[in-house]
Amino acid sequence: MPVLPNPRHERYARLIVEALNNGEPKPYSTSRAYVAAGYTAKNPGGRGSAQAASSRLLYRVINRVRELQHIAAMNAAETVEKMARELNEIQHEARADKAHAAAVSAVLGKAKVLNITVEKHELVDSKAPQNSDDIARQLLADVGLHEPDEDAKQRALQAYDTMVAKSFAGGLSHTKTRRPSRCDGRGLCVLRYAGRKA
Repeated sequence: MPVLPNPRHERYARLIVEALNNGEPKPYSTSRAYVAAGYTAKNPGGRGSAQAASSRLLYRVINRVRELQHIAAMNAAETVEKMARELNEIQHEARADKAHAAAVSAVLGKAKVLNITVEKHELVDSKAPQNSDDIARQLLADVGLHEPDEDAKQRALQAYDTMVAKSFAGGLSHTKTRRPSRCDGRGLCVLRYAGRKA
């Protein structure tokens, strides 16, 4: 369908498509497009309101609106296809030149253009220890020392590091559990493991 002979009808149809592409609700966009195309509402809220008059005009130009929507969709698809093709060429050239970073960038760019990327969001527990000082305080609080000095924290971290190293080296079975048996006032604790002494 060619451009509508009435320029206000053509402008109205184009404004409708633009509003729909921007995600505006239909009654609002049709009324606004009607006024923006140069029409005036004679009886706000009644039969001559912008919404009622716009509805009647939309019935006359609906085929042109559909045609403009189809053209917009084809242009968008062509743009995505063209960008994907260009990124494929860049990716192949980068691989040929052994430029792996550029190849990865091209793949990621293509995924973004084709809308197939997944954003990863990580939830952080605000109560979890954030640094070694927090870890030491948590370890010592678990065994009853709530206000440790720096020396006690250092010893707790050393004991923790030793325990972690042993567990990774296979020295501790996952079935054995750490049980504090007694602690002195400085935060030095004797730890027992079920079935084995530390």
